[in-house]
Amino acid sequence: MHKKLWNKDYILLLQGNTVSTIGDLMYSVAIGYWVYQQTGSSALMGIMSSISMFVTMFFSPLCGSIVDKCNRKWLIVGIDVLQGLLMLVVGLLAWQNTLSVPIVLIVALLAAFGSVFYSPAVSTLMIDIIPRNDMVQGQSIFSGVSSLINLTGSALSGVMVAFLGVPLIVVINGLSNLYSAVSEFFIHVPRTPQQGTQVTARGLLRDMGSAVKTIFSDGCLRLFVPSILLLNLLCAGPMTLMLPFCLEKGFTVDMYGYLSAVMTAGSLLCVLFLGIVKLTPKARFWTMTLGFSLFGVFSLLAYFSTQFIPMCVLFFLASLTNAAGNAVFNAALMLALPEENRSAILGFVQSSCCGGMALSAVIFGFLGDVFPLHLVFAAGITLALLPILYVCLNRHTKAFILTHCE
Repeated sequence: MHKKLWNKDYILLLQGNTVSTIGDLMYSVAIGYWVYQQTGSSALMGIMSSISMFVTMFFSPLCGSIVDKCNRKWLIVGIDVLQGLLMLVVGLLAWQNTLSVPIVLIVALLAAFGSVFYSPAVSTLMIDIIPRNDMVQGQSIFSGVSSLINLTGSALSGVMVAFLGVPLIVVINGLSNLYSAVSEFFIHVPRTPQQGTQVTARGLLRDMGSAVKTIFSDGCLRLFVPSILLLNLLCAGPMTLMLPFCLEKGFTVDMYGYLSAVMTAGSLLCVLFLGIVKLTPKARFWTMTLGFSLFGVFSLLAYFSTQFIPMCVLFFLASLTNAAGNAVFNAALMLALPEENRSAILGFVQSSCCGGMALSAVIFGFLGDVFPLHLVFAAGITLALLPILYVCLNRHTKAFILTHCE
């Protein structure tokens, strides 16, 4: 019998992820506000936000290999339980005015290590519970829900922090993680081929070597994984520097907030559309190709725009087309992962993604101190257009989407 997209396991995973995402967003705003209030240091806020990125960059390949050998259900449930209890402790400390910045940084580090195990476990589980021909829809719904939460939550979180206070917000995040764990407990999680295998240092090194070998021996993975690193390197930096870009253009902080909401709305509209409408394999291929290409064109025009409203329209279209390209590309990437070592390979994918983003932020920030940001951004997106077209029009990419994403 054909498995439906809206099966019990998918609904349980979606609702658990939705609740925990809401809690995490409220916590990130609340704890960032608390740190800045206590120290007045924006550098410490930057350190907090970069902890997760660097943990993911350096440890994803190793942790992915461990996930392949573990029972993913107990791993997912256990991490949510531990994170929920950790948040309750932090909330209690904040309530008693005994919370300190070092404790907050340690908690951020522990949460980052939990996430580096949790993310590949959930991603590979989605491959098992979403029918292959519904992968674009299934992942688009997940992305759409997260985008909707970010769109509304960013505006409401400040009000919630002011109304409820930091300690209660942290406690709510802890409860949201515990609810997510309860929801995930009832998911049927299939065994992986390596589940139950003993975790040893030699075995992990062998698995990581096998994952690298698989990436370079498979035509699609050999193309996809380096492309993720390169495209994030060339395109991710501007997202981290959008505020100074707006100020350099003569816009206000409030206008930057409006622009962020417009960009999120563009991504949300796209993923909601792809979550409802089922495209044919050929339509998916052209959605990815035109999506990435138009993203480059709209972004380039937006960087040189001097009027706020036209710039918002162009960034809205850039976000919409980028989301369309990413939806198909990410679904193809997940389907290309071999079952026996999915998490290990996914670890290298996440490492490439975060590594590209981290390096991009540093490089674009350095160049932005020397040259106008709009010229730096324009140079990056112009350089990215060639690899974008190469990946999209490559025969391996087209053949895979036409034959596997159906």
